[in-house]
Amino acid sequence: MGWIKKPFDAQNFKCRCSAIKSMMSEKQGFATLTEKQIERVAAYEKELSDKGCLAEGKKKELAEMYAKREKSKEVVLSDTCIEYLMAWYAWETEGMIPVGKESLDILAIQKGKEAEIEAIALLSIYDGELYLQHKERIENKFLSGQIDCYLGEDVYSATMVADIKNAFDYPTFLKKIHTGLENGQEEQLQGYGDITGARELCIANTLITASDAVIDKMKWKVAEKMNALTIESPEFLEEWDKWHRSMVFSEMNPKKRVSKIPVEPFSEIRRQQVYDKVQICRDWLHNFHEQRLKLN
Repeated sequence: MGWIKKPFDAQNFKCRCSAIKSMMSEKQGFATLTEKQIERVAAYEKELSDKGCLAEGKKKELAEMYAKREKSKEVVLSDTCIEYLMAWYAWETEGMIPVGKESLDILAIQKGKEAEIEAIALLSIYDGELYLQHKERIENKFLSGQIDCYLGEDVYSATMVADIKNAFDYPTFLKKIHTGLENGQEEQLQGYGDITGARELCIANTLITASDAVIDKMKWKVAEKMNALTIESPEFLEEWDKWHRSMVFSEMNPKKRVSKIPVEPFSEIRRQQVYDKVQICRDWLHNFHEQRLKLN
């Protein structure tokens, strides 16, 4: 369904799981307490209550954490968070997207979408479990997202959610084995788990043969790069053989074409921090919209 104009309501804002990392980024000097610091505050306060005093080092640290906690109550959003909110606002009010970002890596995005069903089948073979594809957006009161596949009777009682990342080529696939999670992937999967209730979460890096359409587009890109007069020339065919062989993986053992990275669900503390930030963003968007209205 396309964009439909509707009355603006900032309370409709729900953070996309893929953008949780961006939303939770913090302005320098206004960071919230980390989970470990929250736990230390609780421990120091208990010790102070039980014993009536704290060692000087702990007393100083507790005072610093109190100050940090108070400072973080000031609503100062990071540039990264605001950039995401402006993309949401632009779509919500005018049906417009950030074209510059959306146009990046079009071939890789096209391959990822076209190969999704085959990747889910490959993951099912790898795990010996029947993963179910899910195309509709899922959401709770604070988050929304579009998962790739899951195990379970239905998506809202899933036991496992997997997010598939199709590598464009074999060297990239091998690299991901060592580099692990990319920026924001952990929070994205945790968001999916929070919505569905799944306690097992993973990124599944897969290696799927590109479609004929993607291969054909790449052929012309290579020909243009070589300034080839024709795609039938011996020089081009010799070069293209290397490229084509690097885009077809059907002969490779399926077990070598999947690499899974597990992700732990949200802790209770982190979940509450995310929910609180969504409400802060709703209030910020409401104020921003009121300021925009004054310009009319």
